[in-house]
Amino acid sequence: MKENELKTKSREAYDIIREMILTGNALPGTRLILMDLEAKLGVGRGPIRDALLLLDKSGLVQNIPYKGAIVTLPPDIKEMEIIYQQRKEIELILALEALNKASKEDIKELSNLAQEMEKNSKNENYFFHIDRNFHRKLYQLSQMPHLLAVVEHLMDFIQTFLTTRTYSEEHIQLFNIQHKNIIEALLNKDEQKLIENLEKNIMIGLQFVHEEMQKYKKK
Repeated sequence: MKENELKTKSREAYDIIREMILTGNALPGTRLILMDLEAKLGVGRGPIRDALLLLDKSGLVQNIPYKGAIVTLPPDIKEMEIIYQQRKEIELILALEALNKASKEDIKELSNLAQEMEKNSKNENYFFHIDRNFHRKLYQLSQMPHLLAVVEHLMDFIQTFLTTRTYSEEHIQLFNIQHKNIIEALLNKDEQKLIENLEKNIMIGLQFVHEEMQKYKKK
């Protein structure tokens, strides 16, 4: 296999396995067996090994001697709190940059995403993915791709926890209201309104994580 073809196959394997982890098709603690992945992905072991090494570097997989590749367990509550704090600091920077650079067309696209979220509120899994798309689209407007990549990486760790859980109707309603307020803030160039609503939006996510971890402790 030529070097470029090998890299392409490795990237394809990486994307598929990463998606398996983020969607909950490969749950935390699951052992990723080369033979099974080879059959499932239709890709040779070389590209799969490369993909697992990349996933190990990303933190989504741990390559453990004598055990193989294991899907990493989600962060504990202390680490989650730090991740959300880091998210808040970086995302506020990105959002304020977006406020200064967003065109009316950009804001219209965000508004369409927010409307789609409201329409699909009853489909909780779908809601989560549109919510992430909404934030991604907002931060892309900042034209700061490296900081956006940091946020995306932090979100991956959160998603491994959230993907098997369901937002309550109350949380979904709050998200929808805050997204509308964020869009209004962008239209009116209102920095304070943007900061207040984005902070609330992020920290409600942490509140949900706390609630879900409390349920787990009770069990």
